[in-house]
Amino acid sequence: MKHRLLTVATVVLVVLQTACTTISVNESHFLNPDQKIQVKELNKIEPTATTENITINGFDDVTLSGTLIKVDNAQATVIYFGGNQFRVSVAGGEPAQQILPMNVNILMVDHRGYGNSEGTPTVENLKRDALSVYDYAANLVDLENAPIILHGHSLGSVIAGYVASERSADALVLEGSITNVQQMTSQRIPWFVKPFVELHFSDELARVDNLKVVESFTAPLLIITGENDTQTPPVLAETLYQHAFSKQKQLYIVKGKHHGNALTGDKLQLHYQRLVKQLNEKKS
Repeated sequence: MKHRLLTVATVVLVVLQTACTTISVNESHFLNPDQKIQVKELNKIEPTATTENITINGFDDVTLSGTLIKVDNAQATVIYFGGNQFRVSVAGGEPAQQILPMNVNILMVDHRGYGNSEGTPTVENLKRDALSVYDYAANLVDLENAPIILHGHSLGSVIAGYVASERSADALVLEGSITNVQQMTSQRIPWFVKPFVELHFSDELARVDNLKVVESFTAPLLIITGENDTQTPPVLAETLYQHAFSKQKQLYIVKGKHHGNALTGDKLQLHYQRLVKQLNEKKS
């Protein structure tokens, strides 16, 4: 009887709490148009911007497809690794428009198995492909004088972190990043459930560890996260920042933003331009 009364009381409380709450539902909750890379939009930001469809051979000769955006007198080349299911032709427009004001080249490539890239994705395959993407940019004559910034979002942050541990990147941007899989999972499981849950991770996932990456990365580092990010909570970004060895590190927690839109923060250019300035000072 007491249990039934408690249940009824809980339901009544929820109803009372929501009775005076207005919930807005609009078209944007259902309609999510593609955000393609469009030259006319890029030229509004940087008149010299041009785009080129490119292909890269993966480590096993699988063909990877992407887009290279070039500008005159670029301060750097950003290699952007998108999140899970990121497709350049569908979602490349937004990060391109947010990053282009920094007067940089931008290279985006579809993960294998997605978009126009061949192959089957696994964590290890994506990491090894990313080295091929880096080597392509580092050896491209048109870009050889520009410092390379690795920028990874979500799943892409794991890939960018791996490349930073294997190649001499000039700067690193981790957006919506995890520390490692164990800590990320722990943050997302409610405390009252944890005593009853035992997790086992595959060897491939267990090796994912951006915390270890930042502990040895010495070049300029920018960590970005949305204040309301529930997929990779801000505490993970704070932990990365605290453990980062770089003496040129920044943490940007974007007010009011979540996992997918932190790049639209009004102070992004301030932090990104500082990063570009740091790496060019180091170069000179």
